[in-house]
Amino acid sequence: MALTVVAGGALLCALNVVLQARAFTLLPHDVRPGHAVQHFIGNHSRYTLLDPEFTSYFTLLDDGLLMTTADLTPLLNLPINLAVLEQTPYSSSAHSIHLLVMDRRQMLHFSTPNGLIGEIPENSPPGTVVYLQPIRAMAVLDVGPLAYKIIRGNENSVFSLREKGKSVNNPEVKSVVTEGDVEMIAMKTLDTEEKSFYELVVQATDIHGANKANLNIRIDVTNENDHEPIFDEQYYYFAVNGTTDENGPNGTAHWERFSTIGQVQAYDADGDRIYYSLQTPTNLAVIVPQTGELILVGEPDGHETELKVIAHDTGSPPLKSQPVRVFLEFVIRDHRTLPVLHREKRRVTRAVRPTKRIEFTEADGEVEGRAVFTLEKETDRETFKIRDENPWVTVEPSGVVKVKKKWDYEELGPEKTIDFWVTITNAGNGGKSKYSKILKNLIVLFSNAVTSVTDIR
Repeated sequence: MALTVVAGGALLCALNVVLQARAFTLLPHDVRPGHAVQHFIGNHSRYTLLDPEFTSYFTLLDDGLLMTTADLTPLLNLPINLAVLEQTPYSSSAHSIHLLVMDRRQMLHFSTPNGLIGEIPENSPPGTVVYLQPIRAMAVLDVGPLAYKIIRGNENSVFSLREKGKSVNNPEVKSVVTEGDVEMIAMKTLDTEEKSFYELVVQATDIHGANKANLNIRIDVTNENDHEPIFDEQYYYFAVNGTTDENGPNGTAHWERFSTIGQVQAYDADGDRIYYSLQTPTNLAVIVPQTGELILVGEPDGHETELKVIAHDTGSPPLKSQPVRVFLEFVIRDHRTLPVLHREKRRVTRAVRPTKRIEFTEADGEVEGRAVFTLEKETDRETFKIRDENPWVTVEPSGVVKVKKKWDYEELGPEKTIDFWVTITNAGNGGKSKYSKILKNLIVLFSNAVTSVTDIR
């Protein structure tokens, strides 16, 4: 066994000397017949292979293509010199080709045949090094410096190679020549929401271009929590139905505890899981963190209230949304009127006017500035003011509601409504505002039906 090792080492030393003495084209021992070795290109030239010893393994076509014709295993580790005659109508010349058939396992290769997996955080600045094992090809024989380049998967030149620890002087250079390790850098800022991973192929080649090895590399763009949750709606409105307790004094209202009020929902562009909380805890309602469901747990002390809900994500670092406003209207119903869809105006104890529901077609909101309807006044001294900015409508002090922006059915929420709150000021009441809730639902339809107005009381 010792003699075998010594002999093998001597053979490798001899092959090293041969390779360093002249430029050899390396061929794997297991290439199939028909493998292109070299292509001579001349002007009106005719080529002839002059070595009869190797004509059973190689052939030279008239167009100058030198190719294999048989299994090269018998030629393993044997330096081969082929003589080629080139003839033209006016001259002739000779060429010499130096070949070496090697065991593929001893040729240029990477130590990780299954490829490498690396990662880089999104939003990293250009020039950031990809977290990846050093890239380096190897061979049993010393083939000198190697050239590395990305041959596949690098659309838009997102990545570049460089000798480890050195800067890139010219990012336009597509290959790196070195005897050491190679690292990969990102040339652009990456966004995992745009593309979460890249699959590349890096090729290592010796200086003669004959000995090559490919390495598959997957680069994952890791998520950075850079998007806060956003609610589906600008604000939410829920009607909470109660009934009159006939056994109570003066028609006391009854509210079903632990009943579901409604549900809010937010989404996160980073794909993180979301949970919900009330900005200010209250004894009136709680919210289920996992689902956003609001549940009634207490007795209301009025006909309306406002809650604020915050959505949190579970990313790192965790982010939270801006508070969304949730308006609750507590509607008292009589047991005897429950089966009736449209009933008489309810009895109220505060200056609250009934909610109106007015249906329109999408065409009614085509013209910006057009008056679509007018709020009713109880006295001539009343003036109106929209409580919160609304992208679709404006309210004049006279109560005229106008189109602010052309209505687009597709841009409206799932309920296809335009909701807004109005504050009414009665100048005959010392100039003080009665905080009245008039929630207007403009139902934008695609039908050509006549506009209808119904009063939900």
